[in-house]
Amino acid sequence: MEKKDLKVNINPMPTLTWNFLKLNGADVNETIDFNGRGKSTLHNIPSKVVVSSGSCEECGECDTAFYEDIHRMDTGLGKEADGFFEENCDGILHVRSKKNARITEPLCISYSFEDRDSNAVRQEIIAEEGSTLTVIMDQTSGRKDSGFFAVQTKLKACRNAEIRFVGISLLGDGFLHLDGIAALAEEGARIELIQMELGSAKSYVGVNVDLAGRGSSFDGNAAFLRLNDQMLDMNYYIGHRGKRSESSLNVKGALRDRAVKNFRGIIDLKHGAKGAKGNEQEETLLLSEGVHNKTLPVILCDEDDVEGSHGATIGRLSREMLFYMQSRGFSEHEAEVLMAKGQLNFVRDLIGDEKSIGRIQHYTEEVFGDDR
Repeated sequence: MEKKDLKVNINPMPTLTWNFLKLNGADVNETIDFNGRGKSTLHNIPSKVVVSSGSCEECGECDTAFYEDIHRMDTGLGKEADGFFEENCDGILHVRSKKNARITEPLCISYSFEDRDSNAVRQEIIAEEGSTLTVIMDQTSGRKDSGFFAVQTKLKACRNAEIRFVGISLLGDGFLHLDGIAALAEEGARIELIQMELGSAKSYVGVNVDLAGRGSSFDGNAAFLRLNDQMLDMNYYIGHRGKRSESSLNVKGALRDRAVKNFRGIIDLKHGAKGAKGNEQEETLLLSEGVHNKTLPVILCDEDDVEGSHGATIGRLSREMLFYMQSRGFSEHEAEVLMAKGQLNFVRDLIGDEKSIGRIQHYTEEVFGDDR
């Protein structure tokens, strides 16, 4: 076991805002007992998907020019956090769908941990030209377990390709969790991202999307639940470079007890991205007086022929809704739990994988069952 000091600025804003908001980034100062423990398993590898691991030099499938742009990409966690992965990860898991392969069944990557396990991993997922690829990644441990897990994921959808990436975090109540994602879409390519952030004591999520190609698109949906003293810090940056590129981001979740959540959502309509459209929406349900929620939606624009919109809905259940629910026989607490589940289920049901949906449902039922 090795002691590691994690002292980094995470989830930096691309342009600074007022310091008093304390949303220009998150300073992380943690000492980690880094032991490299944890189990990883791949399931259901389709025949037209190439999977390899190790360093770039060891990967026989690696074309240096083909991978060069994905290696350069930064995740939404920022350069300092990405440097932590460079220093502490020996190899990379490579997943690549072959040209024009239309793959419907998901490839599943499972990371499972026991109490006091700690690890950091990197993975690169590429859909070659004209191909489609779905990857489901889940991270699990016992509900009461503690530990550390950091995962860096880089996605590249080549010309007219599609990537559907699902991330499910069900880590224990004492985990520190870093989840950094970088996504690049070439001409006519599409990237869909679905995230369920349901575990960990502290969780930092950073997503950086580059819509580089003409007609490229990004569709993001994320759900979160923070209870007790849990903390979630989220950073989504969507950069539009390609003409007629389109993006959509929907984030839904609930906070209760003394939970803390920070959300940064940035749509950057760059010069030359004529006809681009970006939209982001966030809904946060506040279930207790003691929660802390900060939301910062931002639109940056350097082009005239573009559309950008954002909105945020934050608050408790309305008196009218509570009255309606109570008239149907629900207590105020039961009504709040039901609405919180509704927030999560909206995103959960987009996954389309019965096993994953069942595990999420079991987790939420167990969590809310603790209230009985």
